[in-house]
Amino acid sequence: MAQEGIPIIISAPSGAGKTTICQALAQRLPDLKFSVSHTTRKPRENEKDGFDYHFVSKEAFLEMTDRNEFLEWTKIHDNYYGTARKNIEDTLQKGKDLVFELDIQGVESLRALKYEGVYVFILPPSLKELRQRLTHRGTESDDQIKQRLEVGKKEIAQSHLYDYVVINVNVDESVDTLLAIIHAEKNRIRRYQPDCPEIQKILGSGSN
Repeated sequence: MAQEGIPIIISAPSGAGKTTICQALAQRLPDLKFSVSHTTRKPRENEKDGFDYHFVSKEAFLEMTDRNEFLEWTKIHDNYYGTARKNIEDTLQKGKDLVFELDIQGVESLRALKYEGVYVFILPPSLKELRQRLTHRGTESDDQIKQRLEVGKKEIAQSHLYDYVVINVNVDESVDTLLAIIHAEKNRIRRYQPDCPEIQKILGSGSN
C-alpha cells in the first residue's frame, strides 16, 4: 500500500514572506501540490482562476457549504474562503504531499476537527523587520501597515496552534528548514510503509 501524502498547513503574519517561501519550495519540490481555495471575492490584477483561487459566486459557495464540500471555510470582510474537501482527499490518496496556505481562522477550524497534518508557522525575525517588509512592498498606507502589524501580533500569539515555527531571515534557509520538516514527517513511524515484505509483515504483526 502506497504511503499517503502529507497535508502541510502553512500560515504567517502578512509580510513575513509566506508566499515567497512557498514559491521557492515549489521549485525545490516539483511534485509538491498546492491547495487552491475557493473564494467569493473578485480577482485582483494578475490573479488567475484555478491557479490563485477558484473564484465563485456567493450563491455557489453557500451551496457548497450546504453540501458539506469544504474541509474548512470562513468569512473575512464580507467575502467567503474555503478549502474543498474532495480535491484534498484525492491528492493525498495518490501519495502527493499538499500545501495549504491558511490564516489563523482556517487553522483553528482544522484543529477543532482534529485534522491530522503538519502545521508550520512562518515568523519574521522581529516586528521591526516585519514593518520594513510591509513598507517595502509599497502596497499599503501607513494606517494599513499599522493595522496589519496589530493583526500580526495577535496571530503570533496563536503560534501554539502549530507544530513548527520557521523564522524567515533568509528565504533559502527557510526553505531548507521546511524541507527538513517534511523529510522528518515522512519518516514518522505511523507513516512508514516498508518496501521489504518481510519487514512489512513484522511491523504489521507488532501492531496487533
